[in-house]
Amino acid sequence: MKKYKLIWVLGLMSLYLSSCKKFLDTTPYDKITGEQTWSSENLSTAFIYQIYTDVLSSDSWLAAYASPNSARSESSTKNAMTGTLNGPFWSKDRAELMTKNDDYGWINYNLLWRIHTAMKNIEESPKFSAEYKKRSLGELHFLRAAHYFIYAKLYGGLQIIDRELSPTENLQIPRKSIKETYDFIIADLDIASQSLPPTTERGRASSAAAYALLMRVGVQAAAYVDGGAANSVYYDKTIAAGTALGLNANGSQLSPYANMFRAYETAIASKEIILSRERSKINSSLYDTPIQYQGLWANGNFSAYAKEHFPINVTMNFWGMDGGSWPTQDLVDDYLVKDLDGSIKPWTSASYVTTGKNVDEKMYFSSTKKRDLRFYSTILYDSCMYFNNQARVFFRRDGNVSNANSKINEGSVEEYGYKAGNTENYNSSTGYAMIKYQYDQIISLPSPGDQKLDYSYAVFRYGEAYLNMAEAYLMKGDFANAKQYITATMVKHAGFEENQVTAYLAPLTGNNWGDALFEAYKRERNVEMVYENNDTYWSLMRWGMRKSGGVRNGEYASSGFVIPDLQGSLRGIRISRDGKTYSFFQDNNSAGEARFTPKRYLIPINEAFRLKSGVNQNPGWD
Repeated sequence: MKKYKLIWVLGLMSLYLSSCKKFLDTTPYDKITGEQTWSSENLSTAFIYQIYTDVLSSDSWLAAYASPNSARSESSTKNAMTGTLNGPFWSKDRAELMTKNDDYGWINYNLLWRIHTAMKNIEESPKFSAEYKKRSLGELHFLRAAHYFIYAKLYGGLQIIDRELSPTENLQIPRKSIKETYDFIIADLDIASQSLPPTTERGRASSAAAYALLMRVGVQAAAYVDGGAANSVYYDKTIAAGTALGLNANGSQLSPYANMFRAYETAIASKEIILSRERSKINSSLYDTPIQYQGLWANGNFSAYAKEHFPINVTMNFWGMDGGSWPTQDLVDDYLVKDLDGSIKPWTSASYVTTGKNVDEKMYFSSTKKRDLRFYSTILYDSCMYFNNQARVFFRRDGNVSNANSKINEGSVEEYGYKAGNTENYNSSTGYAMIKYQYDQIISLPSPGDQKLDYSYAVFRYGEAYLNMAEAYLMKGDFANAKQYITATMVKHAGFEENQVTAYLAPLTGNNWGDALFEAYKRERNVEMVYENNDTYWSLMRWGMRKSGGVRNGEYASSGFVIPDLQGSLRGIRISRDGKTYSFFQDNNSAGEARFTPKRYLIPINEAFRLKSGVNQNPGWD
């Protein structure tokens, strides 16, 4: 897939093209020297902007910031099944097939060299203003921290490179401890938060972005370094960063949830998004977004019954899907519902389950929106309209977008005499599809490449910051403050009333696996952050590491907690043809059911690289 420049890179290029016109009239751009780059604030900034691109568009599927992989990697949890029953895709993660011969990446030496070259030349420049130096160096510290954090999550301790290295130095640099690595990242963010402006143009880091990343780093470090101890300094750092962000009881920084994910125009206007990564329609199409890779496929290859009762009312085919992540019933069950008496509860406990006349009234409440509002901005379910209201899609048995090879249509040959559903094996295997990060106005075109669009990803936003604040208080045992910050997202994003949320949370307590308040927080974080930055996976990992006791001297403090949420089969829904009844089924992807062993808390370093670089292997992978 082609690599495209981001919209803010194009904007900057146009800035320096206009301001440096005289220079560019006489010197070809591809002949610009390092000396010229570090004598111009515009060219130096362009150099930094390319670093933004490389850091934020990292395609590490397990730990990326903002890319199509951020959605596709959701099937590293039980929230989603990637692909179809015949497609393995992320099966190495799901089925624990990874080995030390796999290559999941490592810190980028070239990228770090460019960061340190920029730091050195900007700091030493006699031409740059003090204000420019302060901001630029703040950005570079932020970007270095962001890059290191991707790989700290994966591997723990890393090689710490904090300056421009010379060819004569020994490049076999030993790994630092996991504590030293996280402290290095946090030190960078402390510098960035004090150097960057509080607000800035879209696509550039502000002090708020540094605080938001520090909070994300802080809760992870507390678990891996200190085993989630209540007195961990990393929880204190998280709370201090949240206080600096101005988080408050009424969630004033939060925007309507759908605005951030269902349309470009509302996403870029959202006050909640702290840092975004954007694409320009000048050189970007559906191929570069989750819309393509999480979409449905329909070319008319479905049964005569489906053609008559559930037709696709558009003249053009749906787009092909390459690794879409079908939401599971496990995820859908996490969206709470407001019952007739006004109380908040899981839908399985709600009165609608027994009083509803059909599946929609029992489960989805399309006309009344009784479920958590984030459900309607995230999950495409049976009988929804799709492609700018061009077509109604049916995931039910024999539906136009139900996978003929999935358990949705299991036994159809015996029952109907034919293979029911869409015979193309590229449709939902679970009874749901994803619409978070799919824009409402998108229509069906013959080729995804023909659909050009501006697109925005949220790298950091206040919704996550509120939950990181809640988590720090929860793990410290301050349940009152934890509930306060959980309430903010449940009111502003889920659409529940504050008194309802207060009543729901009031009797809950405890911060360990199985405790009522911890389980409520886990549920809330899942529906808030699903399909973003693989947040659910890393949240489960740090909570499991907290129970395991952390990492000490390169080894796990204990044999390790087996995370139940990363084990077992996936669940889907089978809805009858008439839409009145339903049942649930369990299924696995092609590699079998999900399995988890504690050695996965730190994944293996590629053995060939490890031997060349001289770094030691992670525990359990020798």
